[in-house]
Amino acid sequence: MRSTHAALALAGLLSVLAPAAVSRATIIEAMSLDELATHADAIALVTCVDARASRDDYGRIVTDYDLTVEETIKGDVGPGGRLTMRRLGGEIGDLGMRIEGEPHLVQGQRYLVFLRSTDRAVMRPVGMSQGVMPVEETAGVLTVRPGGGGLALVQRGAEGELHPAPAALLHAEPFERLRERIEAIRPGTIRPETVAPTPGTTGTTGPGTVRP
Repeated sequence: MRSTHAALALAGLLSVLAPAAVSRATIIEAMSLDELATHADAIALVTCVDARASRDDYGRIVTDYDLTVEETIKGDVGPGGRLTMRRLGGEIGDLGMRIEGEPHLVQGQRYLVFLRSTDRAVMRPVGMSQGVMPVEETAGVLTVRPGGGGLALVQRGAEGELHPAPAALLHAEPFERLRERIEAIRPGTIRPETVAPTPGTTGTTGPGTVRP
């Protein structure tokens, strides 16, 4: 899988790209909307309904979010079904771990998520927070806002050099329009109408390589 799914441990470059945020962003290769949709096993409009922190097999603190599906663009879980998304970091008692660029979801908030399967019963966001886009409703219209919080996005030049790069979504966009753009990338996607069965360090970390 491309390096778009791994943070690049290049603190020196980050100091050039974002001098004021050296310890507050993780460098990662930018993903286009096409790449987010292609690498995702599930794309859905969801609501975060629960969050719980635990330790994974590596001893790291992780947070699992339960997401109720409202509309499916890609994947097997239909409206009313449940997805579980894991982020690295969280809090257990007085101990906390934070990785910049890992998405932090709020219970009750809607999101458009691009998730990839893992070898466990949880999914991971494609491209870290690039794959989690907040959704707001105003006067009955759903609007999707760009993801990528906590990330310094870059792209590779012809000789492998890195340059600042834009996010997949440059500005807020109506959900209906964005859904049409995603479906155009993924022609023939079936949106199911029925619910499918669904089966440490404290403080803030700076730039570094993140294990999926």
